[in-house]
Amino acid sequence: MRIKAKEIAQELGLSEATVSLALNNRPGVNANTKKRILECVRAKQEKELKNFETQEKSIQGKVIMLNYVKNGIIMKRSQDRHPVIETIKEIVERCGYSFEYRLFQEQFEHVENLIAECREKDVKGIYIMAAEMGKSDIYPFLELQIPIVTGDNLFYEEGINSFLIDNREGIRRGVDYLIDKGHSRIVYLAEDIDIFNFLERREAFVLEMAKRECGDASNRIRHLGSNVEEAAFSMGKYLDEGMRGVTAFILESSVISMGVIKALLERNVRIPRDISLLGFDAVAPVELPGFELTLIKGTHTKRHIAAVKHLLRYMEDENEEIMRVYYKTRFSEGETVFDKTKYIYE
Repeated sequence: MRIKAKEIAQELGLSEATVSLALNNRPGVNANTKKRILECVRAKQEKELKNFETQEKSIQGKVIMLNYVKNGIIMKRSQDRHPVIETIKEIVERCGYSFEYRLFQEQFEHVENLIAECREKDVKGIYIMAAEMGKSDIYPFLELQIPIVTGDNLFYEEGINSFLIDNREGIRRGVDYLIDKGHSRIVYLAEDIDIFNFLERREAFVLEMAKRECGDASNRIRHLGSNVEEAAFSMGKYLDEGMRGVTAFILESSVISMGVIKALLERNVRIPRDISLLGFDAVAPVELPGFELTLIKGTHTKRHIAAVKHLLRYMEDENEEIMRVYYKTRFSEGETVFDKTKYIYE
């Protein structure tokens, strides 16, 4: 698009005649004014060229951020779009690709149609939020023969890049913390669904308990349900049965945390005096009024952004190394673990 003298004049506070003289290299304009006019023109030209190149790049194809929902349980906990989507959209578009967030519900859609949709839309790369995917669920996507990165699942043997929470490190940190506070009779309270992150946490619990010489903990994993009400009901039954010397619980997820605390409060169980609690994954303070839960927190936002950035690099250079990236957890000490090394029960 041709740059108009009127635009330059308005921006610099000059007359159109002065700008016209400078642009046509005619006398009557002092050197400094002419320099300002030419620099303004050059800056506008560079901006237009950059915009044009971005528009040209946008025809390269599309990047999809896919939320793969197998059974719907995880999805129901966060109906809104993920808060990092807008940030990821900006990153993708700056690299010259269009972006789409896509929710795929296996119960209601056919994966064959999704694959056909990807071909039709000229998808060049996919980041899959794959927490609910099974091992075989990745195979249809391999037929696309395009770069794929997954989050919250591991398909390393299939040559898929994965960005993960270090569940084993998190559970190790939690078990060590509880044992160092004097607890050895620890029970792991789990959901009823077997997704990747949960399975890793359960395996790590058994392993770490054995390392700390607390015996075989495979029979100390108790499944409570997959929503807050189910977890609260099952926990109530467990409390009615008697906890048989158990002094601490590791809570697999935010759902388990909320359900367990609900049941404990309803039965007037004192936290942490009667039972200590250590949760995995953040719980909004509004969900636990009056409680600062001791927590192992996974990294989510930064991990999703890093995964998409790696996908974009991989799309430009398929010789990039296949990566398994584990993000360390963060420990947040709250008020729900009783220090048995300092106090004696009454």
